[in-house]
Amino acid sequence: MALIALLLLLSTACSHALRAGVPRMTAPAAAASSTLRPDLAAALGTEPESGMADEAAMLASSTFPIPPDELVSLAKAFTAAQLAGTADGSGGNPDWFAEDFRFVAPVVGPYDKGLFIDSLKSFDLKTAFPSLSSNYHHFRVCPFKPNRVWYSVKYLGKNDGPVLGRPATGKSVESPVQAHSITFNEQGEVTKFTIGYVMDKEEGNTGGLGGVFGLFWAIGYGFPFPEAQPYKPSPVYGTLQSVNRAIQDAFKASPAFKSAVQSVLTTLGKRE
Repeated sequence: MALIALLLLLSTACSHALRAGVPRMTAPAAAASSTLRPDLAAALGTEPESGMADEAAMLASSTFPIPPDELVSLAKAFTAAQLAGTADGSGGNPDWFAEDFRFVAPVVGPYDKGLFIDSLKSFDLKTAFPSLSSNYHHFRVCPFKPNRVWYSVKYLGKNDGPVLGRPATGKSVESPVQAHSITFNEQGEVTKFTIGYVMDKEEGNTGGLGGVFGLFWAIGYGFPFPEAQPYKPSPVYGTLQSVNRAIQDAFKASPAFKSAVQSVLTTLGKRE
């Protein structure tokens, strides 16, 4: 009970802290859509005065020698090489991977170049999903790490080919939108590649899973371990989630109880 209470408390407290007492500035109001509720339309142009990163200034002050437009172009070229299966230098094409390359996904990796390439080829996704589209979009350079390009994908396709020795299912796949990133060194080589970070687990039919695990689960061939299955809360956490309303009401009714829960749980969760 104490553990779930802290988790719920911290989530609620963080949300309130971000909202409470934050000065706001008003930008020139945009033209309101005719469907907007009037009071919400009146709020157009109001923006946070604090807590907003000045992306343009941060990128302008970057000392990384490759400019943002070139980095985005590099990211797209690397993606094209990945799709063609030549990113490792196959067929006399450029080898995109730095010596210290790492591949990292939510529950996979880090892998080095050799392990990443071998693991990717073992799935043979082109055969299993010949019509699969990644729908790449929203490429942008990270203002906090200006040698990194973030972008989004949303897989759409159909399992028309055999999967790891099993027959095609004919089932369609729609993944959630997922965040990917590519980090470059000063020579334009890829030092880090991240994929599969789901933005909304309620989207699509992959059970909230990203990457290959989501594709296989959607067609009924999910792998038999928890990391490749849709998230399920533990019995304790699931039960306590169901009484979240009662917990929040107790916090409101008794600030002393709320403080006690905080004290106990921060003690239990303390890290040196």
